[in-house]
Amino acid sequence: MLFDIFRKRNAIILGKVHRELRLKRRFGLLRWQWKRVFFRGMRLDPDRNLNAHIMITGESGAGKSNACKQILVQLTGMGANFVVLDPHAEYVEHAKDMKARIYDAGMHAVNPFDLDGLTERERTAEITAMLRRILHLGEVQASTLYRCISYTYWISNVKDARPSMHSLLYTIKVFKHRARSKPEANMLDALEKRLLVIAGENFQRSVPMESIMHGRSVFALQGLHSTEAQAVYMESMLRKIYTNSLSGNSVRGRRKFYIVIDEAEKLQDSPIVGRLVAEGRKYGIGIIAISQRAKALDKEIRSNAATMIAFAQREPEEQNYVANMIAAGTEYNRFIEVRKALRELPRGYALVQEARDRSPKIVKCERFEARARDPSHRIMEMARKAVGKQELIERLGKDGFTPEETIGTVAELIRTGLLNYHVVTGSHYEGTWYIAMPRNSAEHDIMVSLISRYLTENGIKNEIYNNAYGPDVIAYKDGKRVAVEYETGKKKGQDTAIMLGKRQERYYKTIIIENNAVTILHARQGLTTPPLGSTISIRTTNA
Repeated sequence: MLFDIFRKRNAIILGKVHRELRLKRRFGLLRWQWKRVFFRGMRLDPDRNLNAHIMITGESGAGKSNACKQILVQLTGMGANFVVLDPHAEYVEHAKDMKARIYDAGMHAVNPFDLDGLTERERTAEITAMLRRILHLGEVQASTLYRCISYTYWISNVKDARPSMHSLLYTIKVFKHRARSKPEANMLDALEKRLLVIAGENFQRSVPMESIMHGRSVFALQGLHSTEAQAVYMESMLRKIYTNSLSGNSVRGRRKFYIVIDEAEKLQDSPIVGRLVAEGRKYGIGIIAISQRAKALDKEIRSNAATMIAFAQREPEEQNYVANMIAAGTEYNRFIEVRKALRELPRGYALVQEARDRSPKIVKCERFEARARDPSHRIMEMARKAVGKQELIERLGKDGFTPEETIGTVAELIRTGLLNYHVVTGSHYEGTWYIAMPRNSAEHDIMVSLISRYLTENGIKNEIYNNAYGPDVIAYKDGKRVAVEYETGKKKGQDTAIMLGKRQERYYKTIIIENNAVTILHARQGLTTPPLGSTISIRTTNA
C-alpha cells in the first residue's frame, strides 16, 4: 500500500492529495484557485474529528466502493469493529481482507416485531410508520395496518408465539375473511400484496447481535429481491444496533464500531438513522453512508458527517448541491471552482473535505488490492437449492477459485453449521450434495431439491413448497396439481396418514417417495421421469 510513511496510529490514508483549493491574489484580486500539492497523503483521523461519520457520494463506477473498502481494511488494522449493509454483494468477496464474517440476509432474519425494550403499543406505532414510509401507504391503509399489527401481537401472546411478518400476513387474511364490505376486503387484499414483497422466508435463523456488536460483519442483502425488503431489513438491523448500544454494548470515548450503509438513500427520513447519527458519538458509533445522490440522504447524515468524499457527478442538480455543500460559503467563485472540479474528476479521484480542515482537496484514492477472495457467499447462494460437489468446483473455477479454495471454504461452512451435506448413491445424481441452512434435515431438503430438478429436466413444470402448509413439491400436468412428498422414513405412520388426508382435499394426486425412490411420479399419471435412486418405494393416493 502506498503512502505508508504518512500513516500514523488511528489514521486512515485515503490516497494522494493532488490539489487543494486556496485563496490566492491574482491581478490585485483575491480569487479561489486550485493549487498543486506534492508528496502529501490524504489522512483521515476519525478520533480527531467532531464525529466519525463519513459521507461518500458519486455516480456509479466512480470509485465509492473502492474508497470504502480501503477505509474498512485500515479500520480493521486499527482494531475497530463494523457492520456492512451490502445490497449488491460488493464487499462479500473481500471479507477475508477485512477479517469479517458474511451473513446472507435471505437466511439470517431480523424480526421487525421484536420489542427491543419498547412496549407493544410503541413498537406497533413504529412498525406502522416504517411500513407506511417504505411502501408509500395512504392514511386509511396505515390505520388498517396498525389494527392488524396490534391484533398480531395480541394473538401471539395468547398462543405464546413469537410474532413475525408471516403472522401479520395471516392476520390480514383473517381480517379479509371477516371484512364487512367489498371495499374493505379489496383494501386488505392490496395491503397483503404489498407486504408479500417483504415477507421473506419463515424459517430463517436469527441474527446473533452479540457477535455483530463485538465483531466485523458483512450482510449480503442481494437475497432480498426487492428494494422495499432491503429497506425494512436495513432499518430493523439499525434499530437492533441502536438498542444494543443503549444497553451498554458500546465503547464510549473512542469510536470502535462503524456502520456502513451502501445505498443509504433507501433509508431517507428514517428516524432510527437520525438517532444513530445524532447520538452515535457518545455510544462509540460512526456511520459511513454511501449514495449516488447526496441530496437523497437523510438530513441528519448530511448535516453531521465530519468527512465528505465526493466522486465525479454529471447530473447538474446534484453537482450544484454537492458543490454548495463542499464550498460552504457565499463566495460565488469558490462554488464555481468546486463545481467545475466535481464535473471533471477522473475515475478514482474525489473531492474530500473534513470538518477540522475546510479546504477542499482533490485526492487520487488508492486502489484496493484484494489479498484473498472469499467464495463463501457464492457457495451459500448456489446452495440455496442442492448443489453437487463437482458442480460447485466447476462453477467457482470459472470465477478464478481453485478446487482447494472451494473445498476448504465448504469445510469451514460445514464446521460453522451454515452448510449441510448428504451423499446420494445409485443414480446419475450420485455423489455429495450441499445445501445451505436446511429447514428440515439435509437429506430431506436435498432430495426435495433433486426431485424438483429432475422434474424440470423432463419438462414438467413444478415448484418447491416445502413447508408445513403444503407439499414438498407441487407438479403441474394438464392443468392439475400433483403433490409430491419426500419421506426420510422417520415420520410416524399416523402423521403420514394425517398429511395424506390434507393433501387429498387440495390435489389431484399425492405421491410419496421414501428414501431413494427410483421414480418421481408414477407412469399412469403421465409424469414419468428417469430413475433417481436405487430402491422403489412409492405410494399414491387419489384426491
